[in-house]
Amino acid sequence: MNSRIVLEGASLRTSRLANWRAYLTPLAIVALFSVMLLAALIASPPPTPIRYDLDANHESGLLGLRLWLEELGYDVRRTGGLRFDLPADADLIFVYPNQLTYTTEEAAYLRHWVEAGGTLALIGPANEDTALIDAFGVRLNADLRPERQQTQMQPLLPEGRLTYLREWFSSSMTLDLTDAPRAVPVLALTATASDESLGEIVETRTVAAVQSVGAGVVWHFVPGVDFTNLNLRSFDQGELLPALLRTVPEGGVVVFDAYHLFGLSRVGDQIVTLQDWLYRTPTGWATLFALAASAIFLLLNGRRLGPPLVTVQQTRGREAAEYVRAMANLHRRARTHTELAQHHARRLKVGLARRRGVRTDLPDAQFLEALAYTSPPLSDAQIAAVRATLAGLAGNPGEQQLVSLAASVDQLLQTIR
Repeated sequence: MNSRIVLEGASLRTSRLANWRAYLTPLAIVALFSVMLLAALIASPPPTPIRYDLDANHESGLLGLRLWLEELGYDVRRTGGLRFDLPADADLIFVYPNQLTYTTEEAAYLRHWVEAGGTLALIGPANEDTALIDAFGVRLNADLRPERQQTQMQPLLPEGRLTYLREWFSSSMTLDLTDAPRAVPVLALTATASDESLGEIVETRTVAAVQSVGAGVVWHFVPGVDFTNLNLRSFDQGELLPALLRTVPEGGVVVFDAYHLFGLSRVGDQIVTLQDWLYRTPTGWATLFALAASAIFLLLNGRRLGPPLVTVQQTRGREAAEYVRAMANLHRRARTHTELAQHHARRLKVGLARRRGVRTDLPDAQFLEALAYTSPPLSDAQIAAVRATLAGLAGNPGEQQLVSLAASVDQLLQTIR
């Protein structure tokens, strides 16, 4: 008895050790993922201010402009995805100096959209963005004279002032309207010079212009007039917005071109999907790396499609008699004679109940009485055989007797219909 207890304890400890080893692989993967995640967080540099980010409140962000437009009732959106496209109901689009330059097809698409009645606020564009320059005919020139002041050239800004200080914007660029004859200067840098023959000369350089293109309007601004948080707060550039919004219906759709602005990296765009989080954050990169490492580990351990299957050549057919002997030995060791007897008794009553329409939950005596009154009636020999079988199964039979009673159950179920 004691040796049996010792063997059972050793077997229990062995099974526990095997179960613990089964958890080593997932625990190692979790530990590796945690280490990589921590390393990614530590090694990640602090975020730098992203210029023209719609969700940033630093000086070069556009959070103030976005909130202002939303407060006025406009529907503010941004472009994104794998290609440049505009919403069908867009009324105004802001285009800022980009990481990605426009292709010829994209610039033609934007011009066609303006010709159909849209309003475009174009800051820049940079000189390398030749497709936009060719589409609208406006380019940038350098202007390094700090003594100039800004003057309103056309009465398009009744809410604005007649003159503005040079510090109203920080750009050293002006607009070249040579190839855009329909572009009208709105704001210009002016400087007065004296000439002996011509007298006093007023020199002007445009910093904001409006251009009619088909049924639409294009507002051209130098990069310094870009409605950033700093320029709206400190230099009152919001005085330009009423004129810019005249051609936009109330509650219209205002779109910011984030596709070209942030380039293929889409840095600065909102993280709204799991794919964005995986591709654009250090924790997402660590997750992808951990998943790749786990896949390689499982591949090397042969877990590609689950555990390996045993081929037909490796199997040996088991005879029916061997199976019966094995099950009999198991039941003998487990001492389940009573349960087997109850099982066969229940099997007999269920089989007869299906054939004769009686209840199976009745005690044996009542079950036999109900069985005797079924139609067509059973013979006395059949009733006696059922009574003897049930009584034998209820009397804690031995192994040989249980085999005989099980055979009797099979015979009764075959003969009684």
